[in-house]
Amino acid sequence: MIVQDFYIAKYDWHVRVFYAVTTYWTNTILRELERIGCTGSNLENAFRSLSSGNLNTGLTYSNFEHRRTVMVIAMTTSPEQFQNSWDHEKGHLCRHISRTFGIDPYGEEEQYLRGYIGQKMFPVAKKFLCECCRNKLILSLIHISEPTRLRRIS
Repeated sequence: MIVQDFYIAKYDWHVRVFYAVTTYWTNTILRELERIGCTGSNLENAFRSLSSGNLNTGLTYSNFEHRRTVMVIAMTTSPEQFQNSWDHEKGHLCRHISRTFGIDPYGEEEQYLRGYIGQKMFPVAKKFLCECCRNKLILSLIHISEPTRLRRIS
């Protein structure tokens, strides 16, 4: 698993992304979700999703009041599936921020936000988009018992 933290200054929004997630990391991610305020059925749904072991899935939970998001992208079966999961979860994050700030979902500001989020995530995401890089990374992650942490990218 790789963990990436980034900050969207314009909206004072903190994001933590978990990439290449397996069931091994369920409790770690659940604690992080609880830390940002995820409770009740949202936490139960996250548990079911994280503990299922399903590939090509993800989840995004945001605390709108505290402007914090936890995003999860599970292990994927191919670069194309990673792209699909990545786009899907980025879409949720963008919509959460847009909803909080009343940004028109059909306007330019949301599209710039989508691009900005993609740029923030790209330093990690690119490793999953190339088949060769992806295979090497997955093999290396299998041998890591602690999450690889990336420092905040501003």
